[in-house]
Amino acid sequence: MDGDAPVAAVPVGGELSSAEWRAHGRHFLVLSSAGKPIYTRHGDEAQLSMLMSAVQAIVSSFSDMSDAVRSLSAGAQTIVFYTSGPLYLLGASDRGDPEELLRSELQLVHSQIVSILTRAQLTRIFEQRSNFDLRQLLGGTEGIIDHLVDRLDVDFGFALGSLDTLWMRYAQRERVGKVLLSRRPKSLLYAMVVSDMKLVTLLRPRKHSLHPADLHLLFNMAAAPAFAAGEHWTPVCFPRFNDQGFLHVYISYIAAGVALVLVSADRDSFFAMTQCRRLVCEDLAAADDLLQRLEDAAAQRALHPSELGVAGLLQLYYRHKTLVQHFGTRFDESVGDEQARRIVNTYKRLRLHMAKGGQKPLRIIYYRSAADTVLAWQSRSFELYAAVAPTMDVKSMIRLVNAVLEWVEKEEDHLFVINSPSY
Repeated sequence: MDGDAPVAAVPVGGELSSAEWRAHGRHFLVLSSAGKPIYTRHGDEAQLSMLMSAVQAIVSSFSDMSDAVRSLSAGAQTIVFYTSGPLYLLGASDRGDPEELLRSELQLVHSQIVSILTRAQLTRIFEQRSNFDLRQLLGGTEGIIDHLVDRLDVDFGFALGSLDTLWMRYAQRERVGKVLLSRRPKSLLYAMVVSDMKLVTLLRPRKHSLHPADLHLLFNMAAAPAFAAGEHWTPVCFPRFNDQGFLHVYISYIAAGVALVLVSADRDSFFAMTQCRRLVCEDLAAADDLLQRLEDAAAQRALHPSELGVAGLLQLYYRHKTLVQHFGTRFDESVGDEQARRIVNTYKRLRLHMAKGGQKPLRIIYYRSAADTVLAWQSRSFELYAAVAPTMDVKSMIRLVNAVLEWVEKEEDHLFVINSPSY
């Protein structure tokens, strides 16, 4: 339920109204059910003890009434709660983020923590010691969670629930996949080439595929600064696959901005993964210098709106429903950081609004404010979200989007991973 009278009696503390807190529009906090601080994106969690205690008191007061607190308001702040086992998570925003959106993002933050520790380990730790300081086990991994929280603020891909893909020529992508297949060690389960959380190709077992949500967590880990250099061999839990145990992941950058990610069930296969990396790099360099082509594609990061052959487009996301993949363009140079955040936030709100239609969801929403003009369009086969010049009228926008759809149809083989290699 939403917080009301019982919550008003709890001293939320000066942190929510301080100048330092207000300098950031969004906050994510994690604490244990005993009120022990675990994580905060901004500031030092140890300095937020009063706020952490208040959160623990709020959640406990509703729990005692056999009810769950879901959200409350504090001035311009929307505060959303998510509890799972021994962990309490709080998200606060003054940007008008819908409650559903903040809760789904808190669930992702929780899943990232589970990916580091497993749900079984979390449960066991707090059953043995309810006041355990989880920061002892998370030490050194805060940067991974920081990276996720920062991306949630500016990247619409998480809300889409699909995999972002790197634009690349079909023939080149196919050759990269064949190299991975030809160099697969026996202990390898999955192999991926990833650039800035964008998928180049994925090698997988023929009868099984990892859930996009698990791959989001893995790609976020690979993109975190701590993994940018050297070779890394680390246990990773995939919550949608099995939240009780680990697989083992090898991460190494084989070119600027291009990571090779290998997943194995064998904890002792590091040297086999290292050998696989060496052979893959040799083959990619020899095959029409694919390694350099991968680096060139990664350097571009994303297509510019003008490359879609239309005028007036500021930014676009296109989601392929069948493939569960999407691509997004860069923002036009005329769009500043604050406007870009506002547009992404609008995309998120419009997608939620369309989903509320249930069996008969809205198909097209045209949104116009003093500063932004945005269209959201979904059909049986795709979802499309586009921001255009504020002066563009509805008819012109529809013509633009239809031209984009024609372009996507022509470029589909290069935009998406159509034939993922399998064994």
